[in-house]
Amino acid sequence: MNRVVAGALGLLAGAALLVGCSDDKGASTASAGDTQASTGGSTEVKVDGKDLAGLDLNSVTCVKQGGKITVASGAIGGQQGLGILMTDEATPTVESLAMVVDGSALAVSQMGGVKSGSADVKVDGSTYTITGEATGADIKNPMAGMVTKPFTVTVSCK
Repeated sequence: MNRVVAGALGLLAGAALLVGCSDDKGASTASAGDTQASTGGSTEVKVDGKDLAGLDLNSVTCVKQGGKITVASGAIGGQQGLGILMTDEATPTVESLAMVVDGSALAVSQMGGVKSGSADVKVDGSTYTITGEATGADIKNPMAGMVTKPFTVTVSCK
């Protein structure tokens, strides 16, 4: 369980670095070599069927580079946060997903042969819909037991 919490927090920290390098001037798309980044698109994040309150949807950035797609939010550090790494293929797969929801660090990953949570990706043009269940623990009390929550993330990634 500590690996899941540490992995989730590590992914969120990495996501914050990506967002820190992004353009925050509304909807935009930038391309440099084989890197494409977009911000401010239509994003929706639901956990347990409800909008993830406290997440700044305008800060969500999507970066395509080197055969990977990274989706990250800027609301991290005690607030709600989101970080997703998936393959950039005709049928993408989620390699890892981390989110902070009401003080719980939740993740989907396959690290060190250990799988936690599940995620599926559907693509419609430049819109990606990721659904599944993320597992993790309360950050302040990781020994309280595992938490599992269903989620849906819809993001535009050009």
